[in-house]
Amino acid sequence: MSEMSRSTNYLLGLTMLYYTAPRQADRKKNPVAWCSSIAPVEFLRAMDVLPLFPENHGALIGARKMGVELAEAAEAVGYSNDICSYARADIGHILTGKSPVDGLARPDFLVCCNNICGTVVKWYENLARHFQVPLFLLDTPFNHGHEIPEYSLQYVEGQLREFIPWLERVTDKKFDLDRFKEVAMVSNQTAKLWREVLGLAQHKPAPFTAFDTFNYMAPVVTMRGTPEALEYYRLLLEELLQTVKEGAAAVPGEKYRLLWNGIPVWFAMRPMLQLLAKHQANLVCSTYTNAWVLEFDPDNLLRSMAEAYTAVLINQSMGLKFTNLENLIQEFDLHGIIHHSNRSCKPYCFGLYDLSRMLQAGSHAVPEMIFDGDQTDPRHFSWAQFENRFQSFIETLALAEPANGHRRQS
Repeated sequence: MSEMSRSTNYLLGLTMLYYTAPRQADRKKNPVAWCSSIAPVEFLRAMDVLPLFPENHGALIGARKMGVELAEAAEAVGYSNDICSYARADIGHILTGKSPVDGLARPDFLVCCNNICGTVVKWYENLARHFQVPLFLLDTPFNHGHEIPEYSLQYVEGQLREFIPWLERVTDKKFDLDRFKEVAMVSNQTAKLWREVLGLAQHKPAPFTAFDTFNYMAPVVTMRGTPEALEYYRLLLEELLQTVKEGAAAVPGEKYRLLWNGIPVWFAMRPMLQLLAKHQANLVCSTYTNAWVLEFDPDNLLRSMAEAYTAVLINQSMGLKFTNLENLIQEFDLHGIIHHSNRSCKPYCFGLYDLSRMLQAGSHAVPEMIFDGDQTDPRHFSWAQFENRFQSFIETLALAEPANGHRRQS
C-alpha cells in the first residue's frame, strides 16, 4: 500500500528522535529518566523529562540479534541466566557500551513500576547503585479477584500524589497541574486511537498481523503523552482504514485467525510470519499489544491513573486473564491461540497450562499451542520445536474448523 510509507517514515523519524533527543538535551531543562515499560510517564512529560525504556531497548537488542553477546556480558559478572533477558541484555549494554542504537543516554533518575514483574525492582535498584541516581518505585498490588480492591486503589493513588513532590525535588522544577492535564489527555487520545487500530483486525481479512502491531506499538510505549505519538496513530489509522476499504489482506487467503499470548520472540519474528502465512494463518490480535491501552478519566485523573496502571493484565488474577482471552476469542472470531511460554517473563507465563485447561473447559474453547522460548535470548528457543508444534497445531485447526463454529471465508 503506497500510503503506508507515510506512517513508516514518520515512525522511523520518531524512533530517531526518541533515542537522539536525550543525548542532545540540556539536562537542566530536559532531565533524562529511565523507566519500566508501563510506568506513569504522563508525570514525566508534564515536567519536560525525557523518558527512556530499557525494556524497549532490550527488544531492539533481540531483534538485531545481539541478545546472546550482551546477556553473556551480564552473566560474566554474576547475573543469573535465569533472570529476564531484557535485564541481562541491557545490563550487558551498560557494561560493554555495545548497542544497536549507540546505547541509552545516561539517566538523571529512575522510575520503576512493578505492575509487570518483580524483576524490575531489583534491576532498577542495581541501576540506581550503578549510576548513583535517585529511584522512585511505584508499588501496584497484585489483584487476586475480579475487581481491584478499594484499598489498593487508595494505596496507589497515594503514591502518585507522593510522586509529584519527589519529581519536583529531583528536577528542581515546579509541577504544572494544567500541563499535566494536557499531557494526560494527549495520552488518553493516543490510547483510544491505538485501541481503534488494534480493533481493525476484527475485519475479515485482517489488514495487518500482530507482527505488524509489535512495530506499530513503539510510540505508545516510548512517546505516550506527546503530540508526535498522537499524530502517528492518526496517520496509521487513516492508512489502515483505507486498507480495510480496499479489502486488502495482510495474509493472502486468510484462513485461520489466531491470537498471540505473550511477548514476541523478537529475533524470530520474520520466520514465524513466513511460516504462518504459508499456512494462511494470521495472528490478528495479541494480549501483549493491548497492555498499552491506558485510558484515564479527565475529571478524576489520579484515581483513574491508579486504576489503569494497577489493572495491567500481567498484574491480574487468573480469572481475569481467562475472561480477557474468552472475550478476545469472540471479538476477533478466532480459530486458535499460540501461547509463548517465555523463560524470561515468568509473571506473564505463570499458570499458563492451568489457563489453557480453563479455556478448554470454557464455552469458547479453541485449539491452543504452547511453545517454549525467550523474548531476546535465542539460547532458550528451538526453531525445530516451534515448527513441529505449529505443524501439529495447524493439523488440529484443520480438523476442528468445521465443528467449532469459526469457519471463515478467505
